[in-house]
Amino acid sequence: MNEWFAKNIVYRSIQSMRREDVLKYLSNIRDIPRHSQSEIRAVQKAKLVRVLKNAYTNIPYYRKVFNNCGIVVEELSLPEDISNIPVLSKEIFKDNLSLLSNRNHIGRVSEETTSGTVGNPLVIPIDRQKSGFIRAVMYRNYGWYNIDVGDKQARFWGIPSASKLHFKESLKDLSANRIRLSAFNVSDESFEQFVKKLRKFRPKYFYGYPSLLCKFSQWLSDNHIALSDLRLSAIICTGEVLYDFQRKTIEATFQCKVANEYGTTETGIIAFECHDGNLHINSDHVYLESVKSDEFTDTGSLVVTELNNFYNPLIRYKLGDLGSISEDSCKCGIGFPILKNLTGREGNFIVTPMNKYIFSAILSYTFKDGIKQFQGIQNEKGELIIKIVRDENLTDEMLMNYKKTLSNALGELMRIIFDYVPHIEVEKSGKLRYFISNLKEQPTDKDYSLRG
Repeated sequence: MNEWFAKNIVYRSIQSMRREDVLKYLSNIRDIPRHSQSEIRAVQKAKLVRVLKNAYTNIPYYRKVFNNCGIVVEELSLPEDISNIPVLSKEIFKDNLSLLSNRNHIGRVSEETTSGTVGNPLVIPIDRQKSGFIRAVMYRNYGWYNIDVGDKQARFWGIPSASKLHFKESLKDLSANRIRLSAFNVSDESFEQFVKKLRKFRPKYFYGYPSLLCKFSQWLSDNHIALSDLRLSAIICTGEVLYDFQRKTIEATFQCKVANEYGTTETGIIAFECHDGNLHINSDHVYLESVKSDEFTDTGSLVVTELNNFYNPLIRYKLGDLGSISEDSCKCGIGFPILKNLTGREGNFIVTPMNKYIFSAILSYTFKDGIKQFQGIQNEKGELIIKIVRDENLTDEMLMNYKKTLSNALGELMRIIFDYVPHIEVEKSGKLRYFISNLKEQPTDKDYSLRG
């Protein structure tokens, strides 16, 4: 579809029917990242005050919580007061759904379902103002790579198998000017067909799971197929932790910058990578905190507060990921704070027999050459099973060195078992988890926070 037609006819018509003011919001927020840090903090604080006051006035759950915490919304002291509000977990949100909505809300509400990466999907109501801002923030971030509404996208993602949902998703793809490679149909044949589609469709950018993009890149390389002539503006990776080996493989294959996106279904994009490699927090859209624990030195549990949601705002919502926040300036000129040390799910710790907690990212730093895919699984404290999909370059010496590296990191008492498999199954969402812990014992949060 022609990009101008996709944006000005199709997209505007759909937004009008949905009553979403995406392009209006985008116009209002497009230049905020270029403001000074002090100006951005002032915008964020004003929005935070408005959200907290609205929550107390119109949402029963927050009124009760604020009263219990002794928070007086007319006398807010920020950021101190917000750190006194208890963290909102996914379970608490589910159990109090009827009390977490604005009783005076007027307008349409739709439902979105999270991927349920840790086996606990959440159905969350979203009103049109929130969804409009989510999309506006998305297109603002994509604009850093000269990507506009209506530009052609190749999507590397899952797709529902049920016929009705499959048809609905296909219509979305058509209206959004995109084609899709399903994460649930990965084969030589599906890759060959998608290469033909890409050459005919000529997308401006790729979007999808790093694991699927990396696998496709490896397949292209193995089969000596070049697609660098697509001249992509960017390859946006999201939905999973992006590892260095994946970034290198994808960028080398397509001769194109990979941009990391960190966000959730619940909130939209929280942070987005600039051309200088920093993840900038959309701090006019969210208020992000890193709540430190005794177990960590540089990182803490990430909790988020929405700033553009007055229907059912998530206030200090626990994301289940770890990271740290920096106010350092960036060469790119974007004034937003920087999200650093993003390490994925809190459950992503390997626990040694000596009760040491080691970030599972150690696996991605260890397994590089000779391995197409890997997945670590820990069922008991003294044992780590690693599924490996090997390529033709993997040697016994490389495997011995990999095991030695892990033994040095995890301790000699740790049993490390390599399990060679032809492929590794993705989850229902289409994501591939590189580490699965079936241990109940994981680090616990302590309420010391670094705000940003």
